[in-house]
Amino acid sequence: MTEFILSLFLSRNKLRVSSLFQLISGKRTTSVLIYSFLNDLLLVHGSFPTLKQEEFLAIITRLEQEKLIVLIDNHASITTLGKKKLEKIEFSYQGVHYDRYGRTYLTCWRLLKFAVQVVSNLTNGTANYLPIETSPFYTFQIKRWLASTKLNREELSEKIYQEFVALFTGMPEELADFLANQFSGEHDLGLLPYQLTDKQETQATLFEAKAIHVMLQNLEKRNDFLLFRLLKPLFDQNLNQSMLITRKLILEGYSVEQVMSVRQLKKGTVTDHLIEWLLFFDDFPYTTMISKKTVDSLSRLNDVRSWNYREINAQFSLDYGEFRFYQLGLLKGELEHGTDR
Repeated sequence: MTEFILSLFLSRNKLRVSSLFQLISGKRTTSVLIYSFLNDLLLVHGSFPTLKQEEFLAIITRLEQEKLIVLIDNHASITTLGKKKLEKIEFSYQGVHYDRYGRTYLTCWRLLKFAVQVVSNLTNGTANYLPIETSPFYTFQIKRWLASTKLNREELSEKIYQEFVALFTGMPEELADFLANQFSGEHDLGLLPYQLTDKQETQATLFEAKAIHVMLQNLEKRNDFLLFRLLKPLFDQNLNQSMLITRKLILEGYSVEQVMSVRQLKKGTVTDHLIEWLLFFDDFPYTTMISKKTVDSLSRLNDVRSWNYREINAQFSLDYGEFRFYQLGLLKGELEHGTDR
């Protein structure tokens, strides 16, 4: 955990310690999500939801005592010594997507492994086997999914095989092998994660998460797959359901004011939904959400990442939501100065 927290400081010259804890533990307020995004740390948002603040602060204190970071007034930055330490252990969190899959990725993976075991035994006509999952949740999901496929046993087995081949082919071999060797079939019992890697503790946790996240990211791009159909309800659980309702209404042509009226929400709440939509999807309607006044005012400014709303609003008097939509759109690469309308 110590190396993981130290590695986060490589993202920026300086990080706010209190916000870093909220980021790692997964506090899902708009301000924390924006802070995560602006510091290129959205991928690890919610990576360790059970981390206690006392444990986190103890690690920060230890890093400071070992001169791996410099701490001044709740802000910390990594030192040259800290960078050298990370180079020696080659520690990296790149490739994880806790922001998108953090809530359900382990459940998704258990469900996929169970599906493989069930289909394997079903294809071979084996009814007397020890299931790797016995919880009613998993058995219900598999039964419902099997009933929806409308394929015979051989067709189902071949289809699932081809889907996993497609998913694993699009992954680094090390990650694909790590996942594939966990499958159980009619004659084989899958290995456990700790049997497949020599990584320890936090590094092992991040490696497993990376492998599953990469596979799930590939699967989300293939919504015609049977495996996607199996996991779709779990994918949806990772997202703010209230935000999805607001998104649906806006896409249907409702204005922000109409959404506020229909859903009886304050403007600030709707704005939070829109910001979260912008961060997690690529279909945000910039043209209808940002006024010409905002574009004209902000298109003159540079250093987009460091924009401060209070300072800029004092100069131009801008709507907070439009300010964030424009800033975040630029940083996502979905907008260019003055070209959104």
